[in-house]
Amino acid sequence: MKLLQMRYFQTVCRYGSITKAAEELFVSQPTISFCLKELEDEFGVKLFHRRHNRLQLTVEGQFFLDKVNYILQSVDTLTTQMKDMGKNHNRVKIAVPAMISTFLFPKMFDAYTRMYPSVELEMLETGSLQARKLVDANSVDLGITIQDSFVQDGYNVLPLVSTELVFCVSKSHPLANRKQISFKELAEEHIIMFKADSYQNIFIKRAFSEVGVEPKILLYSSQLYTIKEFLSYGNAGAFLYRQVAEMDKDLVCIPMDKAIIQQIVLIWSKSSSLYSDSENFIQFAKQFNKE
Repeated sequence: MKLLQMRYFQTVCRYGSITKAAEELFVSQPTISFCLKELEDEFGVKLFHRRHNRLQLTVEGQFFLDKVNYILQSVDTLTTQMKDMGKNHNRVKIAVPAMISTFLFPKMFDAYTRMYPSVELEMLETGSLQARKLVDANSVDLGITIQDSFVQDGYNVLPLVSTELVFCVSKSHPLANRKQISFKELAEEHIIMFKADSYQNIFIKRAFSEVGVEPKILLYSSQLYTIKEFLSYGNAGAFLYRQVAEMDKDLVCIPMDKAIIQQIVLIWSKSSSLYSDSENFIQFAKQFNKE
């Protein structure tokens, strides 16, 4: 039994006629007749009753048609999937939060493109929570986010690096000389926050709520450059990763009285298959993390 024979059989069933099936398939009537006879001889059953110049399925023929429809649909689906893989070959799409893209991803990007120069590494800059949604929707191959219990249980996870969330101000800010600070002590301070789909946004607001403080939020922004510009005026602060803040010599990092350590991780779906280029990036990330 061959796929071509099954397609001929399926088309004959659709039209109830060898003549019309031959026209549809651009083959001769004897070719189709021969294929049908081959199937009947192979199985030792009659697939059709021939009545009034029209073919009608036997019980065995109907059973065979049901199976053929399932097999050919599966083959067509597989063909589409493989073609999609071909289109996505040599490309890896990753969702990366803005702060993480500043200090971590450029190093990974450079090292990866040196190792795999033929692969296009496409970065979509977004918030940590949105990165998870994009992975869920298969809109990206991989995502980088902050690990929490939901991430741990809901995705395949590869730890990348630990970071500390610190309160940052300019050198001219009244708090610039503080060695550490608490959320309660920030009750009267103007604060710049990342946009709503940032994990830090939710974490920080929850921390303020736990000490009974409603933070005075001056601005929401997804642009690190904009946040730093506002900080330069000396009348507001922002929560940034230590690695990001230390890249700017004009910023002062003030640790929280209870250090906020967060784990940055690479995630991918548990339910979807990855293309080989994405698998290669994961293996690269494991080695990059060790080094």
